[in-house]
Parts: sequence; structure tokens; C-alpha cells
Amino acid sequence: MATGQSPEDAIQVKDAARALSEIITQLPSVWIEGQITSVKIRPGSDWVFMDLRDVSADATLNVVFNRSVIESSPTEITSGLRVLVHGKPEFWMNRGSLIIRGKAISPVGLGELMIQLEKLKQKLTAEGLFAPERKKSLPFLPKKIGLICGRASAAMKDVIENTKLRWPGIEFDVHEVAVQGVKSSAEVRASLSQLNAEKKVDVIVITRGGGSFEDLLPFSDELLIRAVAASVIPVVSAIGHEQDTPLLDYVADLRASTPTDAATKIVPDLEDEIDLIDRFIDSMRERISNRIEREQVSLERLLETSALNSPSEFIQSHRDVLFDLKSNLRELITSKVNNEQSWFKPRLAQLRTLSPLGTLARGFAIVQGKDGKLIRKSSDAKIGDLLDIRVEKDSLQAQVTK
Repeated sequence: MATGQSPEDAIQVKDAARALSEIITQLPSVWIEGQITSVKIRPGSDWVFMDLRDVSADATLNVVFNRSVIESSPTEITSGLRVLVHGKPEFWMNRGSLIIRGKAISPVGLGELMIQLEKLKQKLTAEGLFAPERKKSLPFLPKKIGLICGRASAAMKDVIENTKLRWPGIEFDVHEVAVQGVKSSAEVRASLSQLNAEKKVDVIVITRGGGSFEDLLPFSDELLIRAVAASVIPVVSAIGHEQDTPLLDYVADLRASTPTDAATKIVPDLEDEIDLIDRFIDSMRERISNRIEREQVSLERLLETSALNSPSEFIQSHRDVLFDLKSNLRELITSKVNNEQSWFKPRLAQLRTLSPLGTLARGFAIVQGKDGKLIRKSSDAKIGDLLDIRVEKDSLQAQVTK
């Protein structure tokens, strides 16, 4: 057989198919978990064909069972059932497709699903996705609400009608998606991503009505949980009834027990807000009225005082007090000056006695040269020197002639 490594060595389709079949046939049998999306039994055929889809990803395998295997199952094998399949990979040459030839099939038990869900919950908790501190606050009054819900569902009607009853002018951007089955998680994630990208809403509500544990499994899907955690817009979870707690409830920024409860939590009640404003206005009026009454009482008391009732008497009484203080101050100053003069006069007389001015008053004079030095004897001056002569009240100049 040609190698097929070049156009000249191209192999035939049957040879390529046979080679692939030989490789796949060597693969071992495996256990596969998934959700049945379709079951086909052809009339008169011994074979049952079904599509097995991953519950959280866009991946599907074709599985073929002998009809006797399906008929021997204690549980009815129907579309939507989550199952475990044991089978061996095969390559069907005539179709050119990979299939799993099933040997055994059994529904995934509710207990096992719960165990898996609890393990996922612990994993996401450890990563901090459910931590209260990462949750975002909802706006007091959103202008527009993004609503992800089932197509023409009662949950959609409940949220919209009850929200508009509370705040009539609110707007919605509604995304109708599958809220059950294998497509649900992907469609919810796609709408969540679109709302975040468009940034036209202030809060996002993900809602559906009640259902069985299996029906609500898409809202515990790991990919959806991570998408909600990454949302920049606050997300409200309103899934099922009060007792239903999918993992979406833990990661959402706010959990509503029912779709109706979501309406009460995302917008205030207009009538309540009007009543609150009225109460604030009444309280403000009462406070202003009380303040005016207190000020009126204070003003009346002030008008009754002597200062305003008889201003001349009030001024005269203070004038008398001021006059007395002035007289006392004058007496205090006079006494202080007299005391200081008594102390100062004998010392002034003593200072005058010791002062050169006293000597000058007795007819003496002080003679100085032009350099300011005292002339004490005739030899201190020369003929022609100019001298300053200080007498009692003034001074004169003289020139030495001999």
C-alpha cells in the first residue's frame, strides 16, 4: 500500500479508513459519563442509536447499543437522562465516523450527582468564588435590567410584572434561552457575555421556575459559575423555589429565593419611597416649626429684659459703673505717681550734685580740644588751637593766642 506522504503516493479512501479503523480498534473499552440528547430505534432493527453529550461543553459522541442492552435496563433510557456508558471505540468505514459500541448503560444515581456537586462546591469555595467580600453591591435603582430566562416562561413573567408593579418605569433587556438540558449552560453563558460586553444594563437576573434536581443541574455547571464570577455587572440568581440551591446561588452577588422575590430585591417600591419622602417632609416641617417656636420664646424673653424694655435706664446703670471705675483708676494712677515722685526726687537731687552740670552752674567751664580731649592745663594746647568751651547753658569757641 502507498504511504500517502505525497500526492504521488496518495492512498485510497478505503485504505485510509481501514488504517484508522485498525488504530481505533486497538483502543481499550472506556466508561463515559454524559447526557442523552436523542435516542433512535429503527423499526425492525436490533440496534439503538443515541447521541451522548457532555453536560458542560459542546462535545457529542455517537453510541450504538444492541437493542437487548437497552431493553434489559431497569430504568427507561430516554432523552435528557444522565448516564454512564461502558463501550469500545470503533470506526465505521462506510460512514467515516467514530462511534462507541456500548456494552452497558446505567443512569447516574442522584446520590452520585450530589457527591460530584459537593466536590465542585468545595473546589470553588477553596478558590474564593463564593467569598462574600468579592460580591458586588446592586444599584439602588437600576435604569435597565438584563433578564436571562426561559422562552415565554412563567419566571420571566413573574420578574417583569412584579418589578413593574414596584417601579413602573423600569426597562428590561430580555434574553430567552434554554433553561434545562445540555444546551442550557452554554446559552446562559452566551447571554451573560453579551450583556457584559454591551454594558447597557445595571444588573443581570438569571431566573427559571422550579424543577427536579436534575433539571436545575445546568445552574451548577462549573463553566457557568466561573462566568458569573467574572461578570463585571452584578448578577442576581433567582432559580427554582426557596429550597433549591444550585451553585449559581452561591456565586451570584445576590440570591433571590424565587423569581418573584427577585423583583422585590432589584428595585425599590415606588409607593414606599413616596411614603418615605412624605415622612421626611413631615419630620422636617415639625423640626422647623419647633425651632421657630423656640426662637420666638427666646426673642420674647429678650424683649422683656431691661436693656430693650428701658434702654436709657440700662445705659445709665452702666454709665454709673463706668464712672466709678474711671474715678478709681484716676485715684490709683495719682497715688502711684506720687509714690514714684517721692522715691525719685531725692535721687534726682543727688544726681544733680554729682553731675558736671552742677559744677557748670557754679561758674566753671569745661574746655575741650577739637579732638574732644579735655584741656586740663595750658601745656595741653598750642598757640593757634581752636578750643570748645562748655558753660552752663551753651558753649563757645576760642583760639589760643599765647
